[in-house]
Amino acid sequence: MRPSITVGAALAATVALAIPAHAATGNLPGGTSIGVTITAPANNAVVVPGPVTVTGKATIGTGAAVVDTALTYVVDVSGSTAAGVAAGCGGDQNGDGQLNTVLDCEVAAVEALHAKAAVANTVVGSAGGAVFGSSGATVDVSPAAGEQKVVAPADDANGNGTTDVVEALSSARIGGVNLFTNHNVPTGTNFAGGLNAGLASAVVAPQQRKLMVFLSDGAGSGSVDAALQQAVNAGIKIFTFAVSDGSGCDIGPDSLRKIAETTGGTCTEVPDVSQLPDVVPGVIASKLTQLTLKVDGGADLPITSITPALPQDGPATVDYTVDTPALAPGTHQLCVTARGTDGGGAGDVTECVTVEVNAPPVVKPGGPYAGQEGTDVGLAGLVTDPDGPSLGTAWTATPQSGVDAGATCSFGDAAAQTTTVKCTDDGVWELKLTANDGLNPPVVATTTLTLSNVAPQATLNADKTLVTRGTTVSFTAPFTDIATNDKHTCTFNFDDGSPVVNGTVAQGAGSGTCTGSRTFTALGAHNVLVTVTDDDGAAATAVAKVVVYLRGEAWALGATGLITVAKTPHAQCPPNEDKTVTAVNVLGLASVNALHADCTLDANTGRTVASARVEGASLLGGVIKLNAIEAKCESDANGVTGSSKVGTLNGQPIGTGPATVGIPGVATVHLNETATGPNGQLIQNAVRVRTLLGQEIILSACRLG
Repeated sequence: MRPSITVGAALAATVALAIPAHAATGNLPGGTSIGVTITAPANNAVVVPGPVTVTGKATIGTGAAVVDTALTYVVDVSGSTAAGVAAGCGGDQNGDGQLNTVLDCEVAAVEALHAKAAVANTVVGSAGGAVFGSSGATVDVSPAAGEQKVVAPADDANGNGTTDVVEALSSARIGGVNLFTNHNVPTGTNFAGGLNAGLASAVVAPQQRKLMVFLSDGAGSGSVDAALQQAVNAGIKIFTFAVSDGSGCDIGPDSLRKIAETTGGTCTEVPDVSQLPDVVPGVIASKLTQLTLKVDGGADLPITSITPALPQDGPATVDYTVDTPALAPGTHQLCVTARGTDGGGAGDVTECVTVEVNAPPVVKPGGPYAGQEGTDVGLAGLVTDPDGPSLGTAWTATPQSGVDAGATCSFGDAAAQTTTVKCTDDGVWELKLTANDGLNPPVVATTTLTLSNVAPQATLNADKTLVTRGTTVSFTAPFTDIATNDKHTCTFNFDDGSPVVNGTVAQGAGSGTCTGSRTFTALGAHNVLVTVTDDDGAAATAVAKVVVYLRGEAWALGATGLITVAKTPHAQCPPNEDKTVTAVNVLGLASVNALHADCTLDANTGRTVASARVEGASLLGGVIKLNAIEAKCESDANGVTGSSKVGTLNGQPIGTGPATVGIPGVATVHLNETATGPNGQLIQNAVRVRTLLGQEIILSACRLG
């Protein structure tokens, strides 16, 4: 015996054919509308790589139905249908005074099925009926004159609020039917009689697709082969229902299963008769059963995010969302298929969209780069994006290590792939090249820029470069630094034996000045060194030369007292002078010949030399006679010295040593005399004569300072 189909599988068992639909909207094999839409992404949308979210709606039974189905109800009114049903089917459905019988449940099942057939937008165009026992009778389904074998499912010719088909079949009774024409049948069970009565109704229906619902609670007698052949020839599909636990699909050679499967229908066993009204409507019921996604013609991927969840009985509309697997760049077809069933079987409808997956830009920043702070460094970035649609690029720089706070970088053209960058401080910088095609998230690639420190540049100016000892000199050292973020310090070495001292810095971005001053006491040339150091330890130096000297003078003859004789000849420096006088005669005081005086200053070394010479002199009327009288004063970095010598005094050799000679009653003669003036001045006198009356005569003298 073949296995029976249980109630739980009854609805699925009615699905016999699968007719695929290829449009976004269509109809299932039983004529029920089914549709699917993709609301996003739009067709030909450009998307980024990765999963793509697909959203849309699916419907069943909401569109125009194909009205091509005729229903024929065949009800068993044999004596056994008078048996009571414990659970009941809502009372006396056929009005025969017997409550909750098998026949009541059959009528209730017909009413439930016809309620679906009679609604607007149904696939059913006409309905008819028959009853059977030992023989069958076609039911008159309209109060109109004559016997009407089929009417429109919603017809209510007498306007009593009950459709004519339901009103007629609700009058079925044991052994016959009362409306709209009374028919009696014997109370045995003969399937052939029922089939023939049902065929009489079905064949006159104008619809191409014909369905027969055949209900029985027992085993039939007599051969059904002739009736089945007629049903097959007429294209009638029969769904049989074995009602009650005393019936079955496979009882006897002319079984209910044979009737159903010969015509392409199914047999359903309903052992609990009270369930019959829930089971039978599945003959024409529609159901949205599944949504799937297919990418590029691949395997069906189930869609599970559906609101409300599937399955849904029609009419129904659901919303769905599903993510594709990650999509690589290129063109992809996304297809959503809605699957459903109705009384004619299973079907589906598919909608597809095409998307273009746009590849992100490929960014190569180049590098690592190296250069010097404050100078342009060339950058050679490369961004490729063959599928566009547009491209924007930008360079940025961020300190990474060894960079002072506040440092910045600027680009020749930050939007250009090939450009230059200049940074205000050395250290390691992180360079980022960002590309944005307007679709994908911005793509960032990094490299490094290592910048070495560049020493500043400095010069040194002095407000005076040739000065006398004790003069204060101010120094200014302008400096520049191409690293505009660097900070600077400075020192001065005055080259005079004093310690190195810090200067004062005033600076802005990339330039400044260092200032200092010094009062020089050491004679000679001094190479003053300024050192400007940036905050990275690189230094610039500059030198200014300052020459420190003493003023000098020299003269051959001079006198003060009762008689004054100006210094003759008198040579001073600076400027350099060289003077000669042949002879000087002062009556009663001095007679001097071959007088010479000179004074020179070497501006490069600060060396001052002042000297005087007298070849011969007769003083105080000849009381004092001298010759070869010389004096010399010298100053330089090595010191200050004075020297002199006298050939003879009154015939006595003198030389270079200091001496004092008294001339009794006349004067005192000081020879080779060296002294220091009140301001540290060097005084060198070869001969100084002081008379008793206070007259003073000087021969060959020099002074420094």
